[in-house]
Amino acid sequence: MGIVRPVSTRLVRRGIVAVAALALALTACSTGGGGSAGAPASGAANTVSSAVTDNVATYKGLPTFTPPGPPIDPTTLRGKRMFLIPLVPNPFNQSIQETMQAIAQKVGMEFTIYPNQGKPSEWVQGMNTALTAKPDIIVLSTAPDPRTLQPQLEAAKAAGIPVLVTHFYDDSSPVPPACEGCAAGVTALVTAPFNVAGKAAADWIIADSGANANVLLIGGADVLPSPATLDTISKEFAAECPACKVTVKNIPVSDWNTKTQSEIQSALTADPSIDYVYPLYDAMVAGAVPAIQTLGRVGQVKVVSYNGSPYALKLIQDGDIVAMNVGEDTVGIGYASMDQAFRILLGQPTVDERTPIRIWDKTNVNESGVPPEVGKGYGGALPAGFLQLWGLPAS
Repeated sequence: MGIVRPVSTRLVRRGIVAVAALALALTACSTGGGGSAGAPASGAANTVSSAVTDNVATYKGLPTFTPPGPPIDPTTLRGKRMFLIPLVPNPFNQSIQETMQAIAQKVGMEFTIYPNQGKPSEWVQGMNTALTAKPDIIVLSTAPDPRTLQPQLEAAKAAGIPVLVTHFYDDSSPVPPACEGCAAGVTALVTAPFNVAGKAAADWIIADSGANANVLLIGGADVLPSPATLDTISKEFAAECPACKVTVKNIPVSDWNTKTQSEIQSALTADPSIDYVYPLYDAMVAGAVPAIQTLGRVGQVKVVSYNGSPYALKLIQDGDIVAMNVGEDTVGIGYASMDQAFRILLGQPTVDERTPIRIWDKTNVNESGVPPEVGKGYGGALPAGFLQLWGLPAS
């Protein structure tokens, strides 16, 4: 998921996932009521493995570039038309779109963005507009839910218009047509490192706490990748931190603005020993921070999250409550998205596009800017690598 504004919910990704099924998935690392995972044996308690510290060290560093496939020549695509339907208008998405537009202009492609406010009805309108315009490729960027667009995807497929979906499915997802909602007409994906980020965040907490954390983990079961990410995180704690306790809560996306604070306050009141609050997405940080402040737990409870929103990184710089955030390179996502689009338009096989993360904490957060800026602090390895792969000049 991309960065979200602190005062509004992230898009409604309506994955129909039963909370009961999620609870079963977490059974292996859960004991007691309320989805808590406690540590069994005491022998391994308070031991931070080298696997954990190595993983944290890796993701605190700058991302590196690995070519996703063989070199291609996108200069032959001059005059081709790309129609992009974004998720919602926020800085995360806008940075990706601006990167893609600049690349498209570099190779002489026409680039159209269909602005919307993240409502499924607007995505339908966008697809219908695209079908009328008959572009060479449609991109669902960060990403309007393909499962809500089945008739439109079928129409695009019938018209011979490829559809690329970016930053909606996890890296572990099967490729089209096997991915959920893809058979109707999705051509290819650029996946997102949701589970990779979850494991990295869990490892940071384990290392930071000396393998003795009490974590409140908050997901949204109606967000497609959330249950699998919660499962990944819980398994990492069970494997690497038997002395840790994990309590899982799910808050529906529609309640993130209104109930996150009260749910966190309730959990912290019920268990005053909780010392880490980990909402899966930055949208819920806006509720976590005042919950801790209201209860007078500043300095006792640390917040970690995922997305790399500038406002969350600024809270790390302020040093009071938010301690770590797993961020994503929006510029890198834009380059990876264009690489997949180029391959589709060139009639080349699609590839597994992987986009990077970076762990931000007090040791490196100033590299994101003071104050933090979207897309800053991830280095230039991906832009340089992709431009070389495409045979394009750096400037």
